[in-house]
Amino acid sequence: MAQFPIEIDDSQAINEAINYLLSGPAGLGQNFQGYSAYLPSYLRPSNRQPWSLPITTGLNPSIYLSIPISNITPVGGNPSDLLLVTFTTPIATAPFEFGDRVNINNVIETGTDTSLNDTGFVVYSCTTTDVTIGYNKTFDSKTWNTYVSGGDIGRDRMNLELDTDCNGRVSVQGATTQVFVSAQLNLSWEYDCTNANDYNVRVQILRLKGFPDDTPGSNDYLFADTVLVSEKTFTKSVTPGSGTQDLEAIFTTVLDGPNLNFGYYWYILAVQFDMPQLDPPYDITIGKAITKLRSLTAQVIKQ
Repeated sequence: MAQFPIEIDDSQAINEAINYLLSGPAGLGQNFQGYSAYLPSYLRPSNRQPWSLPITTGLNPSIYLSIPISNITPVGGNPSDLLLVTFTTPIATAPFEFGDRVNINNVIETGTDTSLNDTGFVVYSCTTTDVTIGYNKTFDSKTWNTYVSGGDIGRDRMNLELDTDCNGRVSVQGATTQVFVSAQLNLSWEYDCTNANDYNVRVQILRLKGFPDDTPGSNDYLFADTVLVSEKTFTKSVTPGSGTQDLEAIFTTVLDGPNLNFGYYWYILAVQFDMPQLDPPYDITIGKAITKLRSLTAQVIKQ
């Protein structure tokens, strides 16, 4: 640690003081970010922002969602870059929005071309009676198999990370720096159970590192290299039927560092529902999840 005052002929103290100055600003509070809210919102089952939906939304925010379908037709003929999927029964409000990722399962089809049963479709548009989907944002043209009967469309975000709206970005300016992170989450959710079983709900503080985005017109960073900073695991038991469960997770004294390299870091509070089965059919499925009182703060501390 650098000392003050420094004698004129004390070379060691001078070197320590110079290194301390070069390692970045001292003290608390120069770099502080975070988010907090107490009004309820739905946890949005998506891998893109925004990560929450208002309680008044008409969209279906279920973590696991399966809607029966009655027909699939390529838009504008076959081959096509889009598919029109018709719901068996009209929905009260459109369940999906542009950019949502959905899966098609259990369709009976004929042909040896691109299968209608697949994951990772992207929603182009949606109404109360049907949804138009493609493979990605460029919606590449495909020659599709012919739909015969059955099947469902929906999403499966279980066993996957679900980011909340609690996040903060900070800059680390030297090797002696630590980041102090605190977080809190009150969460409740719906479930359906067919066979009695246990499952885990993990609440995590994650760290991602930022990299400059060279894409023309971009005004943000790209983030990668996800690291688990801290975690709380809650084991839940359920019996056949439907119901609701909840948890409260509090992180009060999480220190990250001091081995962080110089850079721009993003801290996010995330949730993951870990099921006994990794793939459907599941003993337990998770419906709508509601975030209540919640927060995350990240503050840079220089030693």
